[in-house]
Amino acid sequence: MTTVLGWLGAMCFAACGVPQAWKCYQQGTAEGLSLWFMLLWLGGEGFYVAAILLEFGFIAWMMFNYAANFVCIMIMGRYYFWPRKGS
Repeated sequence: MTTVLGWLGAMCFAACGVPQAWKCYQQGTAEGLSLWFMLLWLGGEGFYVAAILLEFGFIAWMMFNYAANFVCIMIMGRYYFWPRKGS
């Protein structure tokens, strides 16, 4: 049971930024998105990845989770700092 809960938590954590990243992409702006949200999320991801790597080493299937979150953060950051012209 704990394994299932762990998987569900990891999937939710991996997907939590996708809706916001998609909205930023569609609108061409991250207006209304808190910079602190992005910085804390990025910091949390960094610390979490470091802890996992130090404790368990490289686990390939977990790296997809981290990569997906990192991509979402980069998309939101791009539109936060460089919104599309005319948006």
